[in-house]
Amino acid sequence: MSVYDRVERTRSLARIFGPYLLIMAATLFVRQESLPDLFSAFMQDAPLVLAGGAFTLMAGLGVIAAHHHWNSAAAAAISLVGVAAAFKGAWLMIAPDLGAEMTAVFAEAPYALMITACVEGLIGLWLTIVGWRARPPSATV
Repeated sequence: MSVYDRVERTRSLARIFGPYLLIMAATLFVRQESLPDLFSAFMQDAPLVLAGGAFTLMAGLGVIAAHHHWNSAAAAAISLVGVAAAFKGAWLMIAPDLGAEMTAVFAEAPYALMITACVEGLIGLWLTIVGWRARPPSATV
């Protein structure tokens, strides 16, 4: 059995989450005008919300299971993304109507979308750098 290397696990997941968050931030910026309609349409399709919630929950639980440490800022950020995804997925499955109301309020607040995009972009850039930079032989993440 292989040894669990916390630093390598964090770097590997940072390579995934960093670009993902950068792309999500770019999507929020580029599609900000159409997002309220897209979110509303998504939340009105009950089977899609249930399936989306199930996949989001599974992804979040996978991150929690694979990355259960908080020994650095990057590790904590990745673990928080996993926890947030698990909660979001469960929420979409259990209380989709409340999720639809909150999504509508959020989507109609353009500053909220832009603040979210900025935060996601900065965290995504940081995790991308953490994940893809050349690692010195004894460095920790």
